[in-house]
Amino acid sequence: MAVCPKCNKKIPVYHIGQLCPHCKVNIRFYDFDKKFYHDAKKAELSLAKISILIAHLKANYIGSKLAIIRLFTMILPLASLLIPYANAEISQPFYEKKISLSALGLFSAFSDGSLNYIMTMKSGGPDRTAFLALFAAVAGVAAVALIAVFVLLLTILSIINIKRMPKVLCALSVLGITATATAFALCLRFPKIAGQADGVILSGSISLGYIASFIAFAVVFVVNLLIIKKGLNVIYKEGDLERKEIAKKVKSGEIKLDDLPQPIVETEETRLIDREIKQQQELYHKKEDEITGEGGDGDEEV
Repeated sequence: MAVCPKCNKKIPVYHIGQLCPHCKVNIRFYDFDKKFYHDAKKAELSLAKISILIAHLKANYIGSKLAIIRLFTMILPLASLLIPYANAEISQPFYEKKISLSALGLFSAFSDGSLNYIMTMKSGGPDRTAFLALFAAVAGVAAVALIAVFVLLLTILSIINIKRMPKVLCALSVLGITATATAFALCLRFPKIAGQADGVILSGSISLGYIASFIAFAVVFVVNLLIIKKGLNVIYKEGDLERKEIAKKVKSGEIKLDDLPQPIVETEETRLIDREIKQQQELYHKKEDEITGEGGDGDEEV
C-alpha cells in the first residue's frame, strides 16, 4: 500500500487519482523541484565518471604515438613464436614424426598425440635422457608462449590501471627475455644429448626463433618504459576530476547530495548554459511586455 509523501497517511489500493484523499496534495508532483535537482546532481557526478573513463580509454589506446605503437607491438612476442626455436625428428620402424618447437608446432604436437609419446618415452628406455631433454625444450618454449599471451592480454586490459600497467608489462617483458634465454639454452642442449644417445630414433637441430623472441620482448620493454617516463596524454574535461572527488565523498557519507549546489561544479560550459537561459528569459519577458503593451493601447482606443 502506497503512502502519501506529505502527510504519510496510507493511500487505499483502489484510489487511482493523483491527489491524496487525505491532504489533497498532488502525489506525482509533490517535491518535484527537489527531486529534479537531486537527479540532476546525481547525473552530473555519474557523467563525470563516464567522461573520465572515456578520457582514459582514448589516452591508453590512441592518445599518443607511443600508445598506438604499443597496440602493434603487443602481438610481436606471439608472432615471433611462429619461427621455430628448434626442430626434432623421431624415426622408428613404424613411427616417424617431425616436431617443430614453435607455437604452431607445439599445438600440433599436443593435438596429434606426439606430446604424449614424448612424455611416455622420457619415462624409460635407452633414449630416456634424449627425450627428457626434448621435453625440457618443449616446456621452455611453452613458457615463452604463455608469457607472450600474458603480454597481449595485459596490454589489452591496461585500461584497468593506466599508470601501473606499463610497469607490469616492463617486468613481464624482462621475464619473457629470461624465459627466451632459458628456452634457447634447453633447445641448444637437446640436439647434443640426442646425438650422444645410444639409440638413433631421436635427432634435432637448432633454429633462429629465439632471436625473434628476444627482439620482440625487448621492443615491448622499450615502448612501455618510454610510456612510464613520458606518461600518457590524458585530457580531462573541466571540472571532471573535482566531480570525481566529490562523488567519493558523497559515497562515503562525508557530504550529502542534497546539500550540494546545482551545478555541483561551475565550469565554462555551465556558465555558457546559464547565459543562454538568461538570454532566452529576457527575450521571453521582452515579447511578453510587447504583447501586453499592444493590448493596453487597444483598450485605451476603445
